[in-house]
Amino acid sequence: MDRLVRGQPRELGYIVAPAARGRGVATQILRLLTEWAFGELGAMRAYLVINVENEASARVAEHCGYVREGVMRSIHLKQGERVDAGLWSRLPSDPDP
Repeated sequence: MDRLVRGQPRELGYIVAPAARGRGVATQILRLLTEWAFGELGAMRAYLVINVENEASARVAEHCGYVREGVMRSIHLKQGERVDAGLWSRLPSDPDP
């Protein structure tokens, strides 16, 4: 971690096991990751890249105060097909959700 430069944007991500979904686990994880990025890492921007078909993760992002900036077309290869992903961000100056 000592190689990380304070103030840099940080991409955050999470994966929740199917058995744990729908219980608020992802929301809690993302809140903690965001606090860590802004506090410990001194990030001036945190962002998420979410598959446009993943409505549950989009809801988590919204609940945690992230703003959807737009769609990156054909950004990933998933199971042999190109997929679009939304770019979501949050700044330390954004109001708490």
